[in-house]
Amino acid sequence: MENTVEFEFESEMSAYRFLNTAKHIDAEGLKVKFGRSDHHVSVKYRYILGQFDITLSTLDDLARELGGQEV
Repeated sequence: MENTVEFEFESEMSAYRFLNTAKHIDAEGLKVKFGRSDHHVSVKYRYILGQFDITLSTLDDLARELGGQEV
């Protein structure tokens, strides 16, 4: 199953740092790109079925570290 989430940041620089860091997270079918604006980052990935998937938690933690949040 595919999941899409978007994160919002206070600055374009924070969004860009998140985008570049999130690209290297080990997730099935991961696609990371700017979202609605240069302060938003959209992330798409596939859930790992049959086991606990920590991808969203990892993304939330990274966003929080960079001053962002899921919208």
